[in-house]
Amino acid sequence: MTDIFKSEIEKAQSEALNIPPRHYELAVAEQAMRRTNGRHLSIEEILRRNGFVPEVRAHTATHGGARDDLTMQSLRLYVSAANQAAMGLCLMELRDGVLRIAVGDRLDDADIIRITNALKRANREVLKVEVEPWDRTELARLMREQSEVAGERLLRIFAALSKDADDAMLIEQALNDILAEALQSRTSDIHFSLQEDDARCWIRYRVDGDLVYKHLVPHRVMAPLVTRIKTDSKMDAADRQHPQDGRLAFEWQGRMIDIRVAALPVAPSGEKLTLRLLDRDNLRSFDELFINAPIVAERLRKSIHAHTKDGGLIIVSGPTGSGKSTTLYGIIQEIDRSSRAVYSVEAPVEYDMPLVDQTSVTDNSANTIADIIRALMRHDPDVIIVGEMRDGDTVEAALRATESGHLVITTLHAVDALHTLDRVDGFLSSAYRTSGLYILGHALIASLSQRLVKTVCPACHHEEPAGVVFGDGEKCKDLGINPGEMVALAHKGGCDLCNHTGFLGRTLALEAMFPPDDQASRRAITEMMVSNVTTSVVDVPGTIYMPRRESIRDLIRRNAIDANMGASLMVEEAVARQNRR
Repeated sequence: MTDIFKSEIEKAQSEALNIPPRHYELAVAEQAMRRTNGRHLSIEEILRRNGFVPEVRAHTATHGGARDDLTMQSLRLYVSAANQAAMGLCLMELRDGVLRIAVGDRLDDADIIRITNALKRANREVLKVEVEPWDRTELARLMREQSEVAGERLLRIFAALSKDADDAMLIEQALNDILAEALQSRTSDIHFSLQEDDARCWIRYRVDGDLVYKHLVPHRVMAPLVTRIKTDSKMDAADRQHPQDGRLAFEWQGRMIDIRVAALPVAPSGEKLTLRLLDRDNLRSFDELFINAPIVAERLRKSIHAHTKDGGLIIVSGPTGSGKSTTLYGIIQEIDRSSRAVYSVEAPVEYDMPLVDQTSVTDNSANTIADIIRALMRHDPDVIIVGEMRDGDTVEAALRATESGHLVITTLHAVDALHTLDRVDGFLSSAYRTSGLYILGHALIASLSQRLVKTVCPACHHEEPAGVVFGDGEKCKDLGINPGEMVALAHKGGCDLCNHTGFLGRTLALEAMFPPDDQASRRAITEMMVSNVTTSVVDVPGTIYMPRRESIRDLIRRNAIDANMGASLMVEEAVARQNRR
């Protein structure tokens, strides 16, 4: 095949996938390299992994039915494993409205109707059914595995370990099942508490922001579990006197989950392990992150794709656990990494991002984040990602990078978009303050502040008129919601899908501030910051400001969050704003 003919085919294929030809060429080269290493991936899978064709999934219910993706385990909540076995099939996944079903022989139309009706009753939309013929033996094995969830098996394993805590195979199985159960329940962190007192040896999961006490196991069971985790994480298992950090990997549902492990000695003579579960497949794309904030998405996209090298600073703020890193990685995926040199400095690196040169800085590193930023100036960067600005040196290095014409994207701990400016100011030394604020005033592209709010379970929530929920029209008027609008309320008893909590997942309540582009306005903003009157920045003509109150109101109107919870948050925001003025 001639090179010209080959290039024409690749061009046609790239156009069919709606991507630039250079992205397709990169994927072809990577596919060839992986094949030489015995790994076979489709072009579409490689493009998806590189973030060139991100999957857009809606995370909240719509009037036409929820379009959330469901895994094999989640589907069992709607059609039990016993019913699936009786029909001789296994529900594999529901993705973008397409339901995949593995069958050993054939699938009756009546069974399809039963399954789709069950999902429809739970507000799950099925647009298409794909049937996959499986070998009967393999299908039987798969159904046996699915008939017993990890949590059910854990109880028996813990009982067996109580009698023989030295059984290495049981310890390994227990750890695997703990991780699997945590991932199935949308856990972000697992807490292991090792104490001499059996009544304090808890395994806890953080699910949707709340800490759930899951398993209470005796010391003789917890101790070997902790030792095994530390050993697998390349820690010193015998050292229980000093904090330690490590990492391990776990394969789940055909993909690798990276796990960050931290060990800490606790009084009187115990130890605490915290495992952060990092599932790259759960990272949300740029479009998903800002699906409810089109103005924010448009402004950010314009700055990210700018061809001129004028520099700029995008700051994402919020408290710990508010999803700042997730937003940061979502923005990275929007950058055209095939034509721009993108570097990141993180402490430590959480997710491996293709086509990004990532540097991890830990407490034991010889160089600081500021040192790495300064060193990057000699490596021809276009975009520099700074995991977090946590000290004056880092802030100064980041500002000097923007002054050199580089786009810097970073995170910061701050309560809102305007307080972010005060936080940056607070990091600056007295000698550098005026220069630093001048750079900040002219380089700031966006200040985003975010919180995560629990979303109601799409399967069991109910809706009522706002006037009935809030009691009187005056409160509806204060909240800016029509009394006749239908709003969502979480079901107190919940259902199997939400683990009887009434809530399933979390969504962004976003606040955003975009300064105007003209130099006169920028000078005015700089003078305000120097004079410590940042609250007046939003009053500068041309400034785009979206308060979090509006974001919460929009979430209430779209039935994404519990109306009473949303109303409380709106009141809290109004009071906090008044106190800060």
